[in-house]
Amino acid sequence: MKDNKHVDYDSVSRIYDVSRAAKIEMVKRLVRILQVDKDSVLLDLGCGTGNYTAALQQIAKSVIGIDISQGMIDQAKAKYPEIEFICSDVSDLPFDSETFDGAFSIQVLHHVKKREMFLKEAYRVLRKGGYIAIDSCSHTQIRACWYYHYFPKGLEKDLARIPDSKEIASFLEQTGFSNVGIEISYQDVAVDHAIPERYLDKNYRNGISTFGLLSDEDIQSGCDKLKKDIDSGSIEKVIQKFEAKRVKVGSSSVIYGQKI
Repeated sequence: MKDNKHVDYDSVSRIYDVSRAAKIEMVKRLVRILQVDKDSVLLDLGCGTGNYTAALQQIAKSVIGIDISQGMIDQAKAKYPEIEFICSDVSDLPFDSETFDGAFSIQVLHHVKKREMFLKEAYRVLRKGGYIAIDSCSHTQIRACWYYHYFPKGLEKDLARIPDSKEIASFLEQTGFSNVGIEISYQDVAVDHAIPERYLDKNYRNGISTFGLLSDEDIQSGCDKLKKDIDSGSIEKVIQKFEAKRVKVGSSSVIYGQKI
């Protein structure tokens, strides 16, 4: 039977920050790649509850956050009333051409149905010389993530829906971006990735879209196995095995390109 489950981001928005926060390493990387300064006007594509929008706003002249989920936008506005947030589709941006000095998206591309239009629109609203930076995970990085050991259906679904980093780089080149490159990040987007007990918390799991695509049975089975390994102490060996791989391949990748 075909699995038609999808993630309800309006509902997830209420507990999203349980598992997500702006990471210092990623903020610094974005600032460097996008060449952000006090005069920069930036666009956060798929801003969620605005964590990275607010972090970049500390440095740039202005940052606008856009997300298709009204729930996410409501949460972002409540947290950061001084920042402009817009509920709209990233594949049909409500901005004039050449409006922004830089654009970025954090773990968003795999949620976008019209990826070609998403990138074309990002290209359109960027000023010449501006960069786009897309944080995603390569398939090698996905396979090095320890929690798939307990939720193997999640690995299957994520490999199917998340394009590999090299594929994203190719997308950027096809869209017209130049100076395309890939940088490896060693900091996970989830706030407590290495704390296995957190994955027994429904609110924490619900902030990670993978779990929104799994059946209740798959989640319960994984949690039972995870708790058993936590109680016995064998979880440490499991995590060490996967983390040894992640040290080599990284946690995520930032794929970037410039509009010439």
